[in-house]
Amino acid sequence: MSQTYVVTGASRGLGLEFVTQLAAKGNTVFACARNPDSATGLQKLVDNKHVFAIKLDTANYESIKAAAEEISKKAPEGIDVLINNAGIGGEAPHIVVESLLESDLATIFHTNVIGVANVTKEFLPLLQKRGKEHVKKILNMSSILGSIELINQISPAGDHPAYNISKAALNMYGKMLANNLAKDNFIVYSSHPGWVATDLGGESAPVQAVDSIRGQLAKLESLTAEDNGGFFDFEGKTLPW
Repeated sequence: MSQTYVVTGASRGLGLEFVTQLAAKGNTVFACARNPDSATGLQKLVDNKHVFAIKLDTANYESIKAAAEEISKKAPEGIDVLINNAGIGGEAPHIVVESLLESDLATIFHTNVIGVANVTKEFLPLLQKRGKEHVKKILNMSSILGSIELINQISPAGDHPAYNISKAALNMYGKMLANNLAKDNFIVYSSHPGWVATDLGGESAPVQAVDSIRGQLAKLESLTAEDNGGFFDFEGKTLPW
């Protein structure tokens, strides 16, 4: 059965691959990006029947509200799934945790944590329109680098501290959101996409976007209430916090 999805960060990389695979399955997808008109790959998918391009900057609250209003007019009966995919890295390679600057943390937190919280807040009413009898889902794109238990194995040199800290914070946000929304038949969880060959992951990454998204969608589609508040990788394996 086709469903209605909202995907942030949909202009390239994982977000664009989400849109591609979801559309191929016959779903309705609202593909949100800062500059959708200049996103060549996304525009090839847009038909304004099943795939819609929506201007949304997750670092700008007014932009988020405007996007939610636009989508509410196009999907008056609500949406089924919110995929909070948008995120940034961008730290200088020499940055270590003991020399972190306020600017390092603030910029990345604004998108990776505050942006996700603001998007979720504004799109929650559209999800709730589906009613308590209908399962609603929220996927927060996290990273294994946000796992406190695994950080010594994954990043022993302490690379990208602001990014890692932001993903740990995102995991806490998602866990608390899951607890509060469980009564309304929501499943909220954190997803690790793998080390993917994207602009963020680099060309040498071992996982291709098509495989990461195929695996993440398999998990998304098979979720049960027991998965609410969980942390999973793209192969569906449970990750420790």
